[in-house]
Amino acid sequence: MKDMLDLLVTAALAGGAIVSKAAEDGPAWIREKRANDFVTAADEAAEKAIAQILYGAYPEIPLLAEEGSGHALGAEEKVFCVDPLDGTNNFVHGIPIYCVSVGFVEAGEPVLGAVYDPVHDELFSGGRDVPSTLNGNPISTSGRKDFSGAFVATGFPFKKLDRIEHYVQGMKNVCIDSGGLRRCGSAALDLVWTACGRFDCFWEWGLSPWDVAAAAAIVRGAGGTVTDFEGGHGYLFGGTIVAGATPEITEALLRDAWNFI
Repeated sequence: MKDMLDLLVTAALAGGAIVSKAAEDGPAWIREKRANDFVTAADEAAEKAIAQILYGAYPEIPLLAEEGSGHALGAEEKVFCVDPLDGTNNFVHGIPIYCVSVGFVEAGEPVLGAVYDPVHDELFSGGRDVPSTLNGNPISTSGRKDFSGAFVATGFPFKKLDRIEHYVQGMKNVCIDSGGLRRCGSAALDLVWTACGRFDCFWEWGLSPWDVAAAAAIVRGAGGTVTDFEGGHGYLFGGTIVAGATPEITEALLRDAWNFI
């Protein structure tokens, strides 16, 4: 497992170097894929570099990536999940909250992950049988069980608005019952910040596998819990995710944010 994790780290750092250079120079181009959903030259260049590293080591393992360097896959036996720039909208608007996410999935389960924040030079890594770390130092969740006073993160489902009223009501419930709610614009960072105790829990709807694969593995490696909105294990391909410091706070967030009807 360590050799595989080292590979993910190498790939994430390589992608991060490209993203950092683009942030300094300005993106060569920006294209709007759909309303308020952007791709930049940095996304594509970072993804290409990451794919080259991963395929160079494991040419037999498919790649599922946001900008299309890999294939459209279901729950394959083994797959790399890559988001070369999670938080592209932040990046485009000069908001320094974005990262590179590289995960390894086996039998539909996130196993290992590396998430690199090039702005703050923070590298999160870990997963199954490999304790999660931040820049090489062990991390763990906050351990909070009581939802009262919890510091909570979420993301707006801007690509899928058919249940937005339900989502807004859930946010209202969380604002009333918790210690605070934040929307930072990068699901991968929200998750790893939950892994290291900055947030106590996180939920979001409308996500893709590359958004969560690496960071979900890191949350679990830090002692946290991860479920879908049904309390099950379909979060990778199901588009919904709830993560928390403990099972108790994960369940409390799920009730408050989604299953309140």
